[in-house]
Amino acid sequence: MKILSIDGGGIKGLYSAAFLAGLEGRFSKSIADCFDLVAGTSTGGILALAIAARMPTQTIVDFYRQWGPKIFHPKLKATYVLRSLLFSRYPDKELKNALQTVFGDRKIIDIYNQEKSISCCIPSIDAIQGTPTVFKTPHDNKLSRDNDYYLWEVALATSAAPVYFPVAKLRVPNSSSWKLYVDGGLWANNPSHVALVEALTYKKQSLKDIYLLSLGNIVGTTSFRSDTYLSKGIALWRTDVIGMTLDTQSAAVHNQIRLLFDFQDLSDHYTRIEHSPNEKQLSLKKLDCAKPANINDLEVLGRARADSESAHANIINFFT
Repeated sequence: MKILSIDGGGIKGLYSAAFLAGLEGRFSKSIADCFDLVAGTSTGGILALAIAARMPTQTIVDFYRQWGPKIFHPKLKATYVLRSLLFSRYPDKELKNALQTVFGDRKIIDIYNQEKSISCCIPSIDAIQGTPTVFKTPHDNKLSRDNDYYLWEVALATSAAPVYFPVAKLRVPNSSSWKLYVDGGLWANNPSHVALVEALTYKKQSLKDIYLLSLGNIVGTTSFRSDTYLSKGIALWRTDVIGMTLDTQSAAVHNQIRLLFDFQDLSDHYTRIEHSPNEKQLSLKKLDCAKPANINDLEVLGRARADSESAHANIINFFT
């Protein structure tokens, strides 16, 4: 069983999309034809849903290029700082427009009823209950709760990052009630563990039969100097608390998954892809830097990584 897991990371998802588009070009195969299960969180959830809907990954590269600057539109500095103290950094109007445009009226049940269906898992947080949740395709007869959610709704629910975007308010299918959702990256920014558990349980696979490609993006490390002010409040923590949550969660899951496969002598069954920027590429670490140069660099780096990785046996295995 071949699994693809895609990390969250805002505009940095363009790196992931470009990497996959590069592989599609290299192997002349659709990503959707090469995996049995795909999991994605936040921006990775958008990409995962697009793959499950059998969209070419180049379509998602174009999506980031077209909509990224509109979604993460820079504001006048003074107004921007004052507003972000009380409200989300960005409104979600453009994000909703973008998601509705790319996904249309397709629902979860629609992507699973295709000729070649792909199982899909999208982490989020049910904010009313304060519990983690995973939107799923009905790849088991017990899974039907999410069938009538529109793909754009699921994408909005998984990418409602605190501080950056408002909480997502979604109607409950076939009901007059609604729920609130927050970005799944707060507990599953690297959803490899979500995908692996799904494969071992609902998909009834054994570890030795599983091959997992975990796709990160630009490695971010939120850290402080030893002389930092220790009693940080909201104003001083700012988005650092979000960055540290996402960065350490992704790294921890990677380490745990790697150990799990290594201790079973299955190290070649697990592959992790991400990019560590140099000191001249620090803007690449930002979740919301949608400047033209940054967008161009993310795509170039993703495609270059696809070129170099396409010769490696672990990657070739997913496309044969």
